[in-house]
Amino acid sequence: MKCVIYARVSSKEQEREGFSIPAQIKLLKRYASDNRIRILEEFQDVETAKQAGRAQFGKMLAFLKKQPDCGAILVEKTDRLYRNIKDWVALDELDLELHFVKEGQVLTKDSRSTDKFMHGIRVLMAKNYCDNLSEEVKKGLSEKAAQGKWPHRAPVGYVNDKVNHTIVPDPKKANLIKELFSKYATGNWSLEQLAALAKTSGLFSRNSQVINKAGIHRVLKNPIYYGEFIWKGKRYSGSHEAIIGKRLFNDVQAVLSGGRTPTPSSNSFAFSGLVKCGLCGCAMTAEIKKGKYVYYHCTGYRGKCGNTYVRQEALDELFADALAQIRIGTDVVEDIKSALKSSKKDQLAHREQSTKALRGRQTRLQKLIDNAYEDKLDGSITTDLWTRKSTEWQDELITVRQELAALEHASLSYFETGVRILELANSAYDSYLGRDATDKAQLLRKILSNSTFTRGTLYPTYKKPFDILAEGASFKSKRGRRDSNSRPPA
Repeated sequence: MKCVIYARVSSKEQEREGFSIPAQIKLLKRYASDNRIRILEEFQDVETAKQAGRAQFGKMLAFLKKQPDCGAILVEKTDRLYRNIKDWVALDELDLELHFVKEGQVLTKDSRSTDKFMHGIRVLMAKNYCDNLSEEVKKGLSEKAAQGKWPHRAPVGYVNDKVNHTIVPDPKKANLIKELFSKYATGNWSLEQLAALAKTSGLFSRNSQVINKAGIHRVLKNPIYYGEFIWKGKRYSGSHEAIIGKRLFNDVQAVLSGGRTPTPSSNSFAFSGLVKCGLCGCAMTAEIKKGKYVYYHCTGYRGKCGNTYVRQEALDELFADALAQIRIGTDVVEDIKSALKSSKKDQLAHREQSTKALRGRQTRLQKLIDNAYEDKLDGSITTDLWTRKSTEWQDELITVRQELAALEHASLSYFETGVRILELANSAYDSYLGRDATDKAQLLRKILSNSTFTRGTLYPTYKKPFDILAEGASFKSKRGRRDSNSRPPA
C-alpha cells in the first residue's frame, strides 16, 4: 500500500520547542516500515487557526486527488488530522484508509458503524475543544470592548495604537472619511459617486483594496466614526477619538433610509427550509388550503418537475421515521463510552503539553524585556530600539497570557459531549413525537440538513456524526405517499 503521512502542531511555541513534529514523523515512519507501507509524501502544518485551509492540509488533499494509487493517510491521532467538520467532510469524500497510529485504529469505508461513529465523536470533541478555546479568547475581547476599546483591527480611517492598545484617527484618511459623511448628508451625492471619489482620493480598505459602493455603505452605517461601536451585537461607548459628530452621523442615516419601507414578512410554517424537491432541487414551500390544511409543494413551476404535494401531517411522519433510524443499542453505547474515557486522557495530556510550552515562552519573553531594559539603562541600546522591541514583546506576551487563560478555563468535558450526542441520538424519536411543530423543526435542524422529498418519499441527509448511525439502512419510508397525479383540495 502507498500512503502519505500528516503531522501537525497546534501552536508555533510547540514547534520552537521541537518536541512535537519530529516525534510524530518518527512514529509514523516506524509504523509504515513495520506494516510495509510505502510513503509517497510528507505534509506538516504548524498553525493555530481552527478554520479549514491550513496550507499543508490543502496541499495534501490536492495531492491525494491526483494520486489514485495512494490508498491511506497515516497520522498520529484524530485531533492532529482534523480541526473542524469541514476537514472531516473533505476527507470522507476520498476513498482512503485512515490510520490513527497512536489510537490503534484503522478506519475504512467498510469499518463497522460503531467504529465510524466513535471516530465522529472524536472529531466533534476536537472541534468542541477548539471552540471552547476560542470562547475564552472572545471573553477577553468582550472585556476590552466593555472598557470602551475597539478590540479588533482598526476600521478604515483609523489605525491601531499598539502602545496604548486602542485606535486613533489615521492622519492620511480620517479627513477623507469625514468628507464622505459630509457630502452624503447633503443628499446630492450617490454611493457610486462617493466610491469614485474614494478611489481618486486614495482611500483604501484595510486589505489595500479600493472601497466600492458596498464598502462606502458600510462606512456610512458604522457608528464607530462618531465614538460608539458595536461588538458581538452590543453597542459600546468608545474611548477613542471620534472623526465626525453624532449629528452628522444621524443626518447621513436619514438620507440612507429615506423613502424605504420594511418588507412585510410572509407566513412561516414549521418545516420550511428543511426539505427540497428531489426532482428539480427547488425549495419546498407551504400553503394553506380550505383555511386549515397545510400542504408543501415544490416552488418550481407547477407541473413541470412532476413532484407531488405532501400534507404537513404526512411530512411529519416521514421526519419521525428518519429520526428512528439513528437509535443505537445500549450495548453499543457502553462500548463507545469506554472509548470516550480513553480519548479524554489524551486531551488532558495535550493540554498539559501546550501549557508547558506556553509558560516557557512566557518566561523567555519576560527575560528578553528585562534584559533589554537593563541594556537601555546602560546605554547599550537606544531608547527608540528599546521602545520598539519592548512593545513587540509585550504584545506577544499578552497573546501568550490569553492562550494560557484559555487553556486553563476551557471546558474539558469531552466525555460529557460524547454522551450528550449519544443521548440525543437515542431519544430523538421519542422526544420528537411529544413536541409541537415548531419544537420539532428545531430538533430536526440539529440532526438533518438538506433533505429531499420525491413523490411521497423523504430522503433525509443527516449531519455528522448522525449520518454514520443511519448508514447501511436503506431508508425509504412510504408512509404519506400520494398518487403522482393527486392534488390537494382547492
